[in-house]
Amino acid sequence: MLYTQELDSKIREYIDANRDEALAFWKDLVNHEGQHGEKEYLLQTAGFLKTKFEELGLKVDVLDAGENNAPVVTALLNPDAPGRPVVFSGHYDTVFAALSRGKDPFRVEDGIVYGPGCCDMKGGIAIAYNVVKTLIHLGFRECPVRLFFVGDEEVNHIGGTAISLIKEYTTDILVAFNMENRYESGEVCVGRKGDYEYKVVTRGVGSHPGHAFDAGRNAIEEMAYKIIGLQQCTPKEKDRDFSVSVDVIRGGTVTNVIPDYCEVMVDVRIRSLDALAEAERRMNEVIAQQHVPDTTTELILCDAMPPFENTPQVNEAYATLKAISDTIGSNITGPIQVGGASDSAHMPAGTKIVCQCGVMGGLTHNIGEYARLDSLYEGIRLFTFAVLNHQLFE
Repeated sequence: MLYTQELDSKIREYIDANRDEALAFWKDLVNHEGQHGEKEYLLQTAGFLKTKFEELGLKVDVLDAGENNAPVVTALLNPDAPGRPVVFSGHYDTVFAALSRGKDPFRVEDGIVYGPGCCDMKGGIAIAYNVVKTLIHLGFRECPVRLFFVGDEEVNHIGGTAISLIKEYTTDILVAFNMENRYESGEVCVGRKGDYEYKVVTRGVGSHPGHAFDAGRNAIEEMAYKIIGLQQCTPKEKDRDFSVSVDVIRGGTVTNVIPDYCEVMVDVRIRSLDALAEAERRMNEVIAQQHVPDTTTELILCDAMPPFENTPQVNEAYATLKAISDTIGSNITGPIQVGGASDSAHMPAGTKIVCQCGVMGGLTHNIGEYARLDSLYEGIRLFTFAVLNHQLFE
């Protein structure tokens, strides 16, 4: 492994000398706000990233991802270097509407960073950007390094083409570090549940509840049975391979009409595609059971985020990164598998990936979202060493 006290001192000195610049990049990125649907704002963020990457002398491309979707911004260090690229991936959109927390919401208090998306996951982009800056300072030219950031991850790229671009740009790579945020406990992610969204629609017969009650076929009544059955699809054990949760219900119009329509939205989380098959089998059994005569019910898949499966290749990449962390005295504490989905799932099967490589923090998707400032600087150091030791990921 490439590690000496002299090299470590050189990296630390560069990071320390550029702390204010690294923090300024993070601040500017958080203050460039935008959620899906706010393409005007997200285009400004994409332009900011493009400018910053070009200032480093990188080869930059802004890739169209659909009429209503923000583009992919990708940049390449050492395009003519031999070997397969190391990829830093992530997203620059957030779940928060622009200006929902006032203008320029980024702030730092007692070593804690606040602001929409500061943790999920603009801090991770800040790490990756500053890793490339550090590598340039060190004169690193041994392999290509790609930055790849999408603008519509929080809605799983609905209506856009980013998923196909992810697959294209992560085919035949050396390793990918997806820069979603880490927990403060220090683990990095080696597996994520898939997230599948279904609509269940029940149709009945509408009628007047006073003088034609018996002619009606109440769609809400039928759906009530379906909701109970769907909830019971989830295995009882806590270490389950999948879960089924009915989270939204819509039905009826006014109180004096027996409803002829009812729909619910169902969230299904899975650890594997085999688990998905079992979840769908159980749901379809529920859908097939009719309780109110002359009603019909159908199960419709609306959105699919496949699982980021814990493969041998993922575990190899984790073991290598953990060994690097241990050697340099960094702060990876172990592997973790989590319930939330990420774009790691869209990379080709067999790819070496480690997820949740970004800044440490918490309360993501919450107004109190925060990140630890010190984790920015230690993340830059850790992943600089990871790239310098790229050959260990072969």
